[in-house]
Amino acid sequence: MKKQPPAKKNQRKLSGKNSTDNLYADRRKMIRWIGVIVVISFICFASALKNDLVNWDDYAYIRDNQAIRTLSPDNISHIFNYKTFIAGNYHPLTILSYAIEYKVAGLRPFLYHFDNIILHLLNVILFAWMIWLLTKKINATVISAALFAVHPMRVESVVWAAERKDVLYTFFFLSALICYILYSVKSGYQVRYYISSLIFLLLSLLSKGQAVVLPLTLFLIDYWYKRQFGTKQVLEKIPFFILSLLFGLIAIQAQASSLTVQRLISHTPVERIIFAFYNLTAYIYKLIFPYNLSCFYSYPATGKMWIIYSGAVITLILIALVLLRYRKNQTVMFGILFYIFTVSIVLQLIPVGNAIIADRYTYIPYIGLFFIIGILLDKLITQFPRWKKPVTVIILLQLLIFAGVSAAQTLTWKNNETLWKHVISLNPKEGMAYNNLAGSYMESGDLEKAQGLLLTGTLYKENYPEYYKIYNNLGSYYFRKGNNIKALQYFDTAVSLEPKFSNTKFNRGLTYTNLEKYDEAISDFTSLINSNGNKNPDWYYSRGNAYKKMNLIDSAIADYGRAIQLKPDYYGAYTNLGNIFANTGDMDKAINNYNLALKYASDKDKGLTYHNRSIVYFRKKDYRQALSDAETALSLKEHVTPDYFRSIKAGLAETGKR
Repeated sequence: MKKQPPAKKNQRKLSGKNSTDNLYADRRKMIRWIGVIVVISFICFASALKNDLVNWDDYAYIRDNQAIRTLSPDNISHIFNYKTFIAGNYHPLTILSYAIEYKVAGLRPFLYHFDNIILHLLNVILFAWMIWLLTKKINATVISAALFAVHPMRVESVVWAAERKDVLYTFFFLSALICYILYSVKSGYQVRYYISSLIFLLLSLLSKGQAVVLPLTLFLIDYWYKRQFGTKQVLEKIPFFILSLLFGLIAIQAQASSLTVQRLISHTPVERIIFAFYNLTAYIYKLIFPYNLSCFYSYPATGKMWIIYSGAVITLILIALVLLRYRKNQTVMFGILFYIFTVSIVLQLIPVGNAIIADRYTYIPYIGLFFIIGILLDKLITQFPRWKKPVTVIILLQLLIFAGVSAAQTLTWKNNETLWKHVISLNPKEGMAYNNLAGSYMESGDLEKAQGLLLTGTLYKENYPEYYKIYNNLGSYYFRKGNNIKALQYFDTAVSLEPKFSNTKFNRGLTYTNLEKYDEAISDFTSLINSNGNKNPDWYYSRGNAYKKMNLIDSAIADYGRAIQLKPDYYGAYTNLGNIFANTGDMDKAINNYNLALKYASDKDKGLTYHNRSIVYFRKKDYRQALSDAETALSLKEHVTPDYFRSIKAGLAETGKR
């Protein structure tokens, strides 16, 4: 009788083959599920395609950002210059993406929102790939990816155009992790994957500074695969840490250029440590109960600090429980440490923005928590087959609820009015929300609504460290109403509260100009130019206007020229240069500048420019061209006097006699 070992050997081979076949089948099934998740995720966020740009960084990054107006080599070099900070951040790859979109779509919001959604969907796919590589478990992969795709805390990162940096840096962050995983497990081509991971880290850092934490997560990959810790594992991380250190220093310098550094003064180091512990639990709470979400969560009032202290204590208790109960559980430790490592940079130990927490800060950190949830639910379904159907139903219902909440939250970002009214509905004492909503009404011309909101906002200054902006907007209100004296009082107050806020000093300069206090106006504009990098064309243009009023013509011409260098389509600068040259008798230069002004003028401004050019042609005795321009100006509803037409026709008649 033959012995059995050969049969067992054959059985093991057969088992291995079946296992491989099952793995391929699971992978195909997983890919189909991820396709479904991607479609559902797109549906969740699709309403964002109709959203406007909002006055919550969208203006700074897109609408008013001169750095995205051209794709010239010089401008691209400027974007990537390590000293080019926009809104207190250095993320040149993100800004370059805006510049490309501006080239294609101008300021139409659709493309900016569409690209954000597409990047999020790509991130869903990359995240699913990463989880699959780590676990080879279909349920864990699908559940984790579904949470990543539709969880309501995703909304801010996906539908806010200014948060392109979140979805973009995550795309490269996940790509870097995937390459490092392949480097760790593949028997060949390790160098290729290692270099790719390093390159993706660089691209992630160029998209958002928050990527500096990536090297820490590489140690977690080693931990997951139980790679022996030694010199090799440390040395291979050094290039990653060098890149992170370099960009971390740039990020600190960028933040120092922002007014958010006031938070260092507002809160002591001890308070900041307490905030950090509180935030760890606050984000976990938002993971479980992602409702009543807001684009802004202010620091607590002095009388409500007990909430922060309680949250910090809960965090310490949770950390102790995890260490005691789960310190040997690889899944829990991997997920928790991933969460802590990646969220640590935004726990407000160092001020990042003026909010204590922000939904967008969880975009990558939640990966660790989704990972734990996916594996634990997979384990539950696998170990208790009879629970599979009820557990699956509960999971699907919860995901549908999350998807519905995400879709509803997306609608709150439709425009300035919906966004800030939503914030006020959640926190009626949020001074910043009143200010920003008032600002949107002022832009639309509804000044009385704006004034009421601003006056209400002055009542809630305690939790709004930038409340000088309310006084700036009150000054703008009176400026728009023509009350320059009252406007100047509010601008003076705003400048006294924050001398570095450029908008107020600029507005005060315009007010001084209206009051014919040209020396004071020039002083304000010059102060802005000297202290803020000489990059705003409006400052030069406005100082040029003040010089022109003082009849300092050469200085005015120089400033209009600098404004045009910074903004080649500056209609007003070309028009004023045309007026100056017309008044000084240089008609050819006047016509040349009017021609350029017409090239860039809006429809409502073209009538005046045609009228001005007509007058220059009249002075040159080119009566036919003068008549043509005058008739065009009249057709554009610009007032042209009958006497002027008679003068042109008289000139034509005189020319005909000759």
